[in-house]
Parts: sequence; structure tokens; C-alpha cells
Amino acid sequence: MSMEDVGQLFGFLLYATKYRAKRGGRILFIPKLHDRAQVFISCPSKESGSRPTYVGSVERKRYSNYKLSLPELKCHSKINLFILVENMGRVNYGPFIFDRKGILSSVYLDGEIVQGWKMFPVPLHNLNEVPSYNPIIQSSYSALKEISASRKRLIYKSENTSREPAFYSGRFFIDKSSQVKDTFISFNNWGKGVAFVNDFNIGRYWPVRGPQCNLYVPAPILKQGDNFLVILELESPDPKLVVQTVDEPNFTCGSSEVNVH
Repeated sequence: MSMEDVGQLFGFLLYATKYRAKRGGRILFIPKLHDRAQVFISCPSKESGSRPTYVGSVERKRYSNYKLSLPELKCHSKINLFILVENMGRVNYGPFIFDRKGILSSVYLDGEIVQGWKMFPVPLHNLNEVPSYNPIIQSSYSALKEISASRKRLIYKSENTSREPAFYSGRFFIDKSSQVKDTFISFNNWGKGVAFVNDFNIGRYWPVRGPQCNLYVPAPILKQGDNFLVILELESPDPKLVVQTVDEPNFTCGSSEVNVH
């Protein structure tokens, strides 16, 4: 079932199901995926060691025939399977103008079709007003119906960082109205994700791919006083949970083959 079928026209959709354990693990295959997926597995929430484990990522085109090995988990019952699918954008011309997003085919484990799926849209609006959550952890603990976990603050504590997708929030203060100007936020040392300033989506960052290192923050979305930054980090946050404002763009991230100078 596509993102459009559940009313999620942008952003992320979490697919969740369960499967039986098998000695030596299982092989996951998704023939038709639009556009990128992160795969996690866990034992049921009542068992010890139930925190989801990141297994790997699958991307459209780049790995169209890619099969992902799911390691063996020693659970007392079925294993939870979570697939977080990202809509990485559309074009407004050509044959892909009506491109649908999500998992558009059956999903296979060892060549057998997996059934019993549940889909959970991940909302990316009103991030300043409502508590945000870790979509993988919350689904794993059956808490999506009543989300109570606060998002992680951008304060350095070793236990704050995680390998699962998670929201991080912080704030910065502008003293005078004359200081409200265009700026950039540097995401060096962060993994991959989306950033919001005052509930305005300033864009995606992915420094390892590049070439863009910094995201542009236009002056009209800033204000005198407190300004709020919310980050959805998909892979690995900066170990110190730090971002910096800078006064110019930077297109030197990623491999040398894609850098723009």
C-alpha cells in the first residue's frame, strides 16, 4: 500500500509487521520501493532486549535487486519488523510526475510474501506545539495511539543519542530585531535528516552525500526572542548534539565526485 493510499503525501511512513524467527536469520527483499527505507527488527516489547535494532537501508534504483539479511534474534515469540520509508521528493515534469511513494510491491522473507502489515504516518507539522516522538521506539512499545514521550533536547548527554530515527529540539535567542537576518545552519557531523525552524521546513541534510553542508534559514521565518529548532535525525546525530549558525553556504560535503565549488 502506497503513502498516497493512507493520505501521507510527503515525509515518512512506518510499515510494521511480525515474522517467525529462523535459525541463521532471514532474507528481506522489497522489489519496488519509492524511495528509501531503513529496516529495524526487535523482540516484542515485553521481552528483554526489545529495543529495535537497525539492520540496514534500501534505496530505490541504487539497490533495486538488493536483498537484506536480517540477523537471527532469540525471541520467545514472533519478531517485530519495522520499515521506515522516506519520500525523497518528486519532479514536476516527465514520466515521473505521478510517481507514487512507499512500498509498491509485496515484501518477501526467504521468497515468501509477508502479510499482516500496519502503517503509521509520521506527522511533520506543528512540531513546536506538540510532543514529538521516536517513531520506531514508540511503535515498538505500542504507544502510537497515545504519545507521551518528549522529544530529545539538544543538550549533550551520552544517553540522549541513539541509532534509531528520533526528534531533537533546541532553541536559540535573538536579542534585537535588527539582528534578524538571513543565516545558515551547519549540519557537519550529523547523519541524515530534516530540519525545521519555527515550524518551517528548511530542508533535508545529508552531509555524507553532499554537496550541501549548510541549510539556508531566511530572515522572515526568524523573530526577535526565542526561536525553535527541531531536527528529525534518521541515522546518527552529532555526538555532542550541536549545530552551528554560519553566515555563508558550504558545498564541500560528500565525495569529491559530487562536490560543487
